[in-house]
Amino acid sequence: MSDKDDKLLVKKDTINLRRKYGRSKKINIIERDAFIPKGMVEDLKKDILNKKAILPADIAVKYDIRVSTVKLLLDQYEKDGLIKLLDPSLKLKIYIPI
Repeated sequence: MSDKDDKLLVKKDTINLRRKYGRSKKINIIERDAFIPKGMVEDLKKDILNKKAILPADIAVKYDIRVSTVKLLLDQYEKDGLIKLLDPSLKLKIYIPI
């Protein structure tokens, strides 16, 4: 099974929103994977450990997985001692490799 077969895109949709005076706005909705495919785990780990700063949203967009899934993965890596939180007082969680 290849990486493309292992990856599942749940939903991709475009919505037209009506606005004032006959204007409309198109919004693209992409529902990302709720799990990390088995073939991607090692690539993800290598990529995370080679970065200077790690943001969950950046990884989620790059690998088309949900931000919540990436946050769980980063929490696990933090418990394992691979990465650490830069400043716990910040609202935006920024991780750095150890």
